[in-house]
Amino acid sequence: MRKLIILCLFALPTILSAQLELGFRAGLNMSEASDLRATNGDLLKAAKLNGVNAGIFANFQLGSIVALQPEVTFSQKGFTASWDSSDSSSTLNTSYLDMPVMIEAGFAVGSKFRVFANAGPNVSYLIKAEEEFYNAMNDETTTTEYNFDVESLERLDVGVNFGGGISFRTNRWKYTLDARYNMGLKEIMAAEDAMDFVENAKHRVTNISVGISYFVFGGVKKVINSTKEAGRFY
Repeated sequence: MRKLIILCLFALPTILSAQLELGFRAGLNMSEASDLRATNGDLLKAAKLNGVNAGIFANFQLGSIVALQPEVTFSQKGFTASWDSSDSSSTLNTSYLDMPVMIEAGFAVGSKFRVFANAGPNVSYLIKAEEEFYNAMNDETTTTEYNFDVESLERLDVGVNFGGGISFRTNRWKYTLDARYNMGLKEIMAAEDAMDFVENAKHRVTNISVGISYFVFGGVKKVINSTKEAGRFY
C-alpha cells in the first residue's frame, strides 16, 4: 500500500499537467463463456449472447502518443448452453458494472484521424442475474432471478481488456469507434451446485462501441502545439 501511494504521488504531476477529456461510450456486447463443462459428463454446446454496454470515461493524454482512460460502464454479459443429448437449453443473463483502466497508444493518420491500441485491467461488480431455462419436453421457458444472499454467483469479477480503434477530432470534440475483447479471469459460479450443468465458466466478451468526448482542459491550442513538436496528431 505504501509503494502504491508513493507511485501515485510521483504520477500526480504528470496527471495534473495532462490534457483531460470527459466522454460517453455505448455499443454492443457479444458474450460467451470459456471452460464450459457439464458436471454430469454430457457434452455442452455454447452459443453467444448479445447485450449492450454504456458508460462514461475520463481520458488523460500523457503525451503525444500515450493516454490513460479510466471508465465506469454498465455491461450485459452471459451465455446460452445446450446439451447434445437434449433440445433443452439454459441462458444466463447478467448485468455488471465494469470499471476498466485502459492504457492507450496511438498515432496520426492525416490531420484529423488517429489510430490507437489499448489494454488494461478490468474489475466488474455483478448487479443483476437471471437464468432462463427452456424445457424441450413441454416447450416451456421459465425465468429465475438469482438471490445474491445465497451467494451462488460471484459478485466480483476481474479480468483484462485489449483492443483498438480510430478517432476523429474536430475542435474540442472527439468521436471514437473501437472494438475490445474482455477476458474474465474468475469463475462465474461461487458454488459448484449453483448451476448443476456447468462449472468453471468464465466470461468472454467482445464489444464494439462508439464514443464522444469533450476537451475539458488542456485545450485545442495545447493539442496543436504538442502535435507540431512531436510531428504527430493527438
